[in-house]
Amino acid sequence: MPERMLPPGLVMWPAGTARKNRLCVLISDIHCTDCTVGNQTASETDWQLFFEQMEFAVGNPGDRAQAPADRRIDELLLILNGDIVDLIRTSKWAAAGVYPWQRDDPRFADIVVATMRDIVDIHAKKRPQDSEQPYSGFFYWMRESLDRLRKDGIAVTVVPIVGNHDKELQVVPAARQMFYEECLGIDALSISDAYRAWVAAQMGTSEADMYPHMPFYFADTGLRLLATHGQWRDQDNARATARWKLSHGWQPQAWKEEQYRAFSDPCFGDTVASGMLSRFIWKMASSIDRQMQGANRICNLLDEMDLYRPSVGAVVRLLHESWRMAIRTPEARGLHNEVLRCFRESLVGWISHDETWNSASLSRKFGLCVLKVLSKIKWYPLEITLMRMMAKMQEPESDIKESTLAGLPAFQPAYRMLGLRLHVEGHTHVALEADMQFQQPREGRNNYTYINLGAWRDAIVQKRNRGYRRRGVGRALFIFDLARQTPHVPDDAYRFYARDMTSWGDRMDSW
Repeated sequence: MPERMLPPGLVMWPAGTARKNRLCVLISDIHCTDCTVGNQTASETDWQLFFEQMEFAVGNPGDRAQAPADRRIDELLLILNGDIVDLIRTSKWAAAGVYPWQRDDPRFADIVVATMRDIVDIHAKKRPQDSEQPYSGFFYWMRESLDRLRKDGIAVTVVPIVGNHDKELQVVPAARQMFYEECLGIDALSISDAYRAWVAAQMGTSEADMYPHMPFYFADTGLRLLATHGQWRDQDNARATARWKLSHGWQPQAWKEEQYRAFSDPCFGDTVASGMLSRFIWKMASSIDRQMQGANRICNLLDEMDLYRPSVGAVVRLLHESWRMAIRTPEARGLHNEVLRCFRESLVGWISHDETWNSASLSRKFGLCVLKVLSKIKWYPLEITLMRMMAKMQEPESDIKESTLAGLPAFQPAYRMLGLRLHVEGHTHVALEADMQFQQPREGRNNYTYINLGAWRDAIVQKRNRGYRRRGVGRALFIFDLARQTPHVPDDAYRFYARDMTSWGDRMDSW
């Protein structure tokens, strides 16, 4: 399609020279961390099962065990829709006294590279036989699966979309190279000129970059798809610039002219994740006396704190449980006091950062002023109340409004005229779906669908009566564009489905 016919700034995925049967698989919010403040991603077993399902979908795109020739998949697109690795939630920032927003510090790039190196060891290599460290093997099992498909003659492309927890890859080339080579298994020579040109045209970067920046979105008319991480709708994880602020909505032209600084610059969410939560976990874990009554339980809670949504809710539980221990067992009072001390120090330290204030919205600044005043009062019921208020403010959307749906790019008139009908995002960690109908354009069925992919991770959930348990969750979206079948069965050449996975097990509740 001629560029002049596209909405301003929109860059489409490059079309192939021949129409192929394609399968596009999307997953989001994988959050491979260095595990210094908890392991966020799904387990090795879950990833093995997912990639087995993906390989099965490639071989069986229809309802039959043996697909006829015109239904066989020629090409697989695997889209990792943001927050693939997590460079924010690590103890390395607090331990060094350098934070993700302090990019002028000479240690900044070293910390990012060191975090990536640990992520590679935990998530991109085969599990060592004698290792007791956390392990997911996401990238290892991904590469194994894709290699098998390539040997079967399937063309495979991996598209990593940038999120708000892996945006440091955009500003540290050495870490980005490590991500491409050791996580995705892609070296510079294997990156096609078409891919380089697509990223450069979208992001306003150079085609000469040895390892291209991660794209912000993926748009393809054959798949009817526009996928992006979703942080552009979140005031805490987007940064206003000279040309754009959150109220402007989807503006790829303005973003491109600033090389997407609104989503690569530090944001308020970074200060909460690394300046408050990760700092608290690191400080508590490094100062706790393991001989204290109840210390093992507190340490286990610290390991799982990143598995709550919102994350601040984990601090509420930790404060509450240590308080209950102190009430029941006098020997545990010292432990509760240590939790309170670390919490207060982390809260005061977070509020004292200039970046916390500089990156906050007006409403957040009002809340920070209240926190700053009340944090000087050492009264436990007040501290619990403050944390519950913060958790409430950070609750992700449990549904999506009709007015919000209409503002999504795939549902805007200019995008609908291109044939885009499916808007996919993640970011909130809450799996959602919603359907819309528009009168124009009239050709075909006028169905428009929003899908949120949620997150691939274990989650801590409350039981119906009392207590908590750990549960694995994940969602993948499979989109089939059977272009070679279109002349024969046009109504059945395009389809998509979301596959949700929930896993339980005694191994997940072992402590």
